[in-house]
Amino acid sequence: MKTILSTLLVILALFTGAHAQKLLHVSTIPSNADIYIGTSRPDLADKPDYVSSAFVSVSEEQALMGEVLLHLFRPEFTDTTIRVTLSPKDTSYLIVSLHPTYDDNLIKEQNDIVAKRGRRSFGYKMMIGSAIPLFVSGIAGAVTYYQISRAEDAKKTLEKTRIHSQSYENAKQDFRDSRDKAKTARKTTIAGLATGATLLTLGFILSF
Repeated sequence: MKTILSTLLVILALFTGAHAQKLLHVSTIPSNADIYIGTSRPDLADKPDYVSSAFVSVSEEQALMGEVLLHLFRPEFTDTTIRVTLSPKDTSYLIVSLHPTYDDNLIKEQNDIVAKRGRRSFGYKMMIGSAIPLFVSGIAGAVTYYQISRAEDAKKTLEKTRIHSQSYENAKQDFRDSRDKAKTARKTTIAGLATGATLLTLGFILSF
């Protein structure tokens, strides 16, 4: 029994080791460099995969190839592309000293990229934020429909009632209340739809 248990533990250990997540720790001097994985020409206006220093998760394909392609970006420093050979161990380590640039045109271009990234990020947030007024508009639209239905029912009751009884007065008050609530809900529907559509449109424009 002990032999079988020992064998199972060995197999489990081998299986776990074979599927352990490989990592690549990337450090830069100076830090806070944007890290893009798997490409030498990324869209720098996109959000980076990581920011140094960082532990980069290595995919199974990259682990099998034994290398990872990195692109490093930081304003006022030249872009750096590195093909890193991975260590047989679970974690590999890379330290990169970035080279400063004194090219004013390049620095301006880099700052423009950062500004564009900020606009794009803001645009995405606006598109996500548009869901709130659109959701409110949908709820208000349902309330409008419900109150209109109530107002129509109360109106039918009034038309059928010949005697001004208490039920007549109640129906009359229900009609007024439902009509007023329907008007308020309709205004909310229109305002929410307009706000949501505006945020969605502006966000879509800024996201490019």
